[in-house]
Amino acid sequence: MMNLLKSSKSGILMTAFSLLVLSQAIVMEDQAITDPSSGSFFPALISVIMLAAGIFTIFQERLSRRSSPQHDSVEQVDAKADNVNTDIENETSSAFTKKDYSLILLYFCMVIVFVLLLPVLSFFPAAFLFLIGSMWYLRGVSLVLNIIISIITIIVIYFLFSELFNIVFP
Repeated sequence: MMNLLKSSKSGILMTAFSLLVLSQAIVMEDQAITDPSSGSFFPALISVIMLAAGIFTIFQERLSRRSSPQHDSVEQVDAKADNVNTDIENETSSAFTKKDYSLILLYFCMVIVFVLLLPVLSFFPAAFLFLIGSMWYLRGVSLVLNIIISIITIIVIYFLFSELFNIVFP
């Protein structure tokens, strides 16, 4: 049971976090969760998608644990002995490493810093800094291209949401 909880940790955390975000989206004052122009619509939508992904991850892990050799009979284990090397290669390529978890944790911290900067800097400067920081951290592009892409993205977001949809940014 403890191994099941440990192996399903990412799905459980994703489910718990999505429920927290969904509850906060529901209790927003003067916001209708079903209105796409409402401030609670997109957080609720994303949290429902993340909730479904978390539940799917938990069930997927349970199914993979049931088909693991420790639950098989001796004959089935002997029959699978020839495929041990390929199974080990598949498991190591699909399993998260500590480096992967640290990458995800640090990026999550960057998102928290972005949210904390919103009241201080307003949306567009905070989003610009977040985009630059994200692309630099994920090492996708050079600094010059990073800045150009960030500027273009902020301009597109501004015209799309502020001018076309008339959404007021914080």
